[in-house]
Amino acid sequence: ALLWAGCHAGLPATSSARVAPSPRPTLVVPLPDLVLVPPGTFEMGSASGLPEEAPVHSVRITRAYYLARYAVTFDEYELFCHDTGHRRPDAAGRSRGNLPVINVSWYDAIAYCNWLSARHGLVPCYSGSGKMTRYDLSCSGYRLPTEAEWEYAARGGSQSLGFAYAGSGDPGGVAWYDANSGDELHPVGQKMPNELGLYDMSGNLYEWCWDWYSADYYSVSPPDDPTGPASPMITTVRGGERVRRSGSWRESAVSVRVTARSYDYANFAGDNGFRLACAEVPASHP
Repeated sequence: ALLWAGCHAGLPATSSARVAPSPRPTLVVPLPDLVLVPPGTFEMGSASGLPEEAPVHSVRITRAYYLARYAVTFDEYELFCHDTGHRRPDAAGRSRGNLPVINVSWYDAIAYCNWLSARHGLVPCYSGSGKMTRYDLSCSGYRLPTEAEWEYAARGGSQSLGFAYAGSGDPGGVAWYDANSGDELHPVGQKMPNELGLYDMSGNLYEWCWDWYSADYYSVSPPDDPTGPASPMITTVRGGERVRRSGSWRESAVSVRVTARSYDYANFAGDNGFRLACAEVPASHP
């Protein structure tokens, strides 16, 4: 449900009464539930997965960051739509509410990030537009995680127990996927969290990351804080895609592993949602 604050003045109904116009309600935008992810080093990728998950390489996350405990929900995203007039995503007959928002493009996701940053008095991370979109990792505002940040957090960060799925060696307890989803999207937070207390990082819904996608990027990825290719791979059939992670309720157990990689065109919505990251917690955060 949309959250509003404000009141409506009223006067007795008489023929001579003049009712003052009600003030425009103030939009209340809740703060996201954020989890601290301390810096650390991990082995990114898989030697036994699909070709694009190789080679396994050491990655060092040098800065602590925060990641949202849950994917952004319809309730949260529709505040943005109501406030800005942005396109309201199609829920395909679903109940919306606490379901993770679906049918949002990569561009929709970064527009939401900048809006939420401004609403909470933070410096927006994104500037430019289209393929020329730029970002600043040192900004205080909300953003999409990089692919490396996403995998590091999904693995459990410095508390990782080495599970194949986000929080377990068995997908059934932590993921909605083709074997248990009933071919449907589910509300956030119904499965068990991973070691950091993050929910649904295996399955339920694909989550956008910042990075341009390249199947060969792991071969050239820098060891510290990788952010993906500098530009879209426009010379290949896969050109112009952004990374997405997590897998979805439609996918097999193989596709919801923490190392599984996927991609989609940045302007395509489909079975895509997102999770917020940021460099610091807003001063007003509880």
